[in-house]
Amino acid sequence: MLRAFYHSFCDLLFPHNCIFCKKYLPHTGRDVGLCPDCQNAIKKNVPPFCQRCSRHLLEPAQGLCPDCLHYQPHFDCAWGATYYNDMMKRLVHLFKYGNKTALRHHFSHLIFSFMESYQINARQFDMIAPIPLHPARFRERGYNQSQILADSLARKFSLPVSLNNLIRTRNTRNQAHLGQKERWTNIKAAFRIKRPSEFQGKTVLIVDDLMTTGATASEASRVLKETGARKVGVLTLAITH
Repeated sequence: MLRAFYHSFCDLLFPHNCIFCKKYLPHTGRDVGLCPDCQNAIKKNVPPFCQRCSRHLLEPAQGLCPDCLHYQPHFDCAWGATYYNDMMKRLVHLFKYGNKTALRHHFSHLIFSFMESYQINARQFDMIAPIPLHPARFRERGYNQSQILADSLARKFSLPVSLNNLIRTRNTRNQAHLGQKERWTNIKAAFRIKRPSEFQGKTVLIVDDLMTTGATASEASRVLKETGARKVGVLTLAITH
């Protein structure tokens, strides 16, 4: 009785609302941070998948999507858990720029659910490497959203996270503001490895929040492979159509 009164009093003073639409959240939804309507607006990535990047294919017989056919990315395989639709675009923006890091709980659940549905074994990789931010951008934001997702994966699958080894050496223009061809040139030579021996002969899973053209993941993969990584996979929260 007293506990119920306490929770009701706290709700009155500090109501729990959906991070996105601000609707009141019942107790059962507070660990997620999103109301059922906003959760349902997120669309999961479904097959048929591109054999390289997991982008949805309109024609299953294609095998590879047009981007992978044209640009031939350096990663060996990649997976995106959700479609980058309007809802996910807004949520990712809040996660990256709005300090809504509590979204990591639901985002991690989406990634884990996708991996389980399509039998993606994270333990085929020796370690996880989040896509790094340039130091100037990290100071502005205060956190790296890719590292937050990587940490969740590391805890779930008991894998080590490589930090401050794959680093970003150029403060590149925001990829979201560029066209498809510009994204590939913009990210070129933007990464380097500080301790090459850590990746030699290893299988590495790159983690990022979003894959659009695949240019960022491909460039990071190129550097890792030149350092001696045996295999590089990519796992993202969202992927564009």
